[in-house]
Amino acid sequence: MSDEHEQARPSGRKTVTVAILGVLLLVALAVSARWLWFRLTHVSTDAAYVKADMAEVAPEVAGRVRRVAVHDGERVRAGQVLVEIEDADLREREKQARAGVAAAEGQVLRGQAGLNQTRGRVAAGRRAAEAGSAAARQQVTKAQAGLGYASAQERRFAALLEQQAVPRSRWEEVHAGAEAARADVEAARQAVVAAEARVAEARAAELSVAEADAGLASSKAAVEQARAALAQVEWARGRAEVRAPIDGLVARVFVRVGDFAPPGRPVAALYDPATRYVEARFEETRLPYVALGKSAEVRVDALPGQPLVGRVRRVAPAAAQEFALIPRDVTAGEFTKVMQRVSVEVEIDDLVRHPEIVPGLSAEVVLARGRRP
Repeated sequence: MSDEHEQARPSGRKTVTVAILGVLLLVALAVSARWLWFRLTHVSTDAAYVKADMAEVAPEVAGRVRRVAVHDGERVRAGQVLVEIEDADLREREKQARAGVAAAEGQVLRGQAGLNQTRGRVAAGRRAAEAGSAAARQQVTKAQAGLGYASAQERRFAALLEQQAVPRSRWEEVHAGAEAARADVEAARQAVVAAEARVAEARAAELSVAEADAGLASSKAAVEQARAALAQVEWARGRAEVRAPIDGLVARVFVRVGDFAPPGRPVAALYDPATRYVEARFEETRLPYVALGKSAEVRVDALPGQPLVGRVRRVAPAAAQEFALIPRDVTAGEFTKVMQRVSVEVEIDDLVRHPEIVPGLSAEVVLARGRRP
């Protein structure tokens, strides 16, 4: 009896082993069939990463960092101060610029007063000279009228003297009056010449008005220049505070207090969580299965076992190789065909429920082989 039991044990063990192997084979076949079916009905790529619209913030003026107002991961609002640049030198320059503006404006006021005074003096002198010239011409007319009367009297008394109708003393008296009238006419004419000279001088004095006006224009230009310099310094002081351009999260702060921050070099990077998406690079042979609006399954490595649903929102119009810093050069005839990849952007549904999905995480994107969304 014991011999029969000994012979039955190996046979039973063999049966169990065969059964286990059969089950494992069936499981392997099922898994392989499922995997094969998935590959036949879907396309996927693991060349995918979470991204977002990123804003790198840089100062517009140079200086040392006086204060860092935020830290990595902090949520900020548009316009919030991120970093402050030391502005002691800018404050001193602003004080000097304001003093320059005040000095230039004072020069304009003095120039305007001088111009008004010069204009008044020149206008009064010209009016006086023109009035004197008019009076001198009237005096000439009056003297010429007196000369005409005296000359007529002189001729009449000369005729009477020849007829001995009047004494010579009377004729000499009339003749002296005529000579005096002639002298008056000549004196009046000389007065006209002098008056015209004064008018010419008054007109020439108007050049001083033009010079004063030009000086005032130059002073006004100096004021504008000083104001422009002040505005530039005020602009620079306003840029000493580096502010957030958008609402979002601080991805990283690149500086610390005391660092020198040159213009154009980023001091912080921000991104808006609402703009997160997955950028997947599909092989060119799989592009027929990629279409705008098509549903996609997104598997983020940081969330194992939690597939997300998304949709294709953009397909790049060129292969990624076209944007490489060092593009391939095949002009020499050396050519090796390489499978190209095209960037595809996938937006994730219910993204607000997954704050743990941050830019830079690895992912896998799966699309059904159906050609339509």
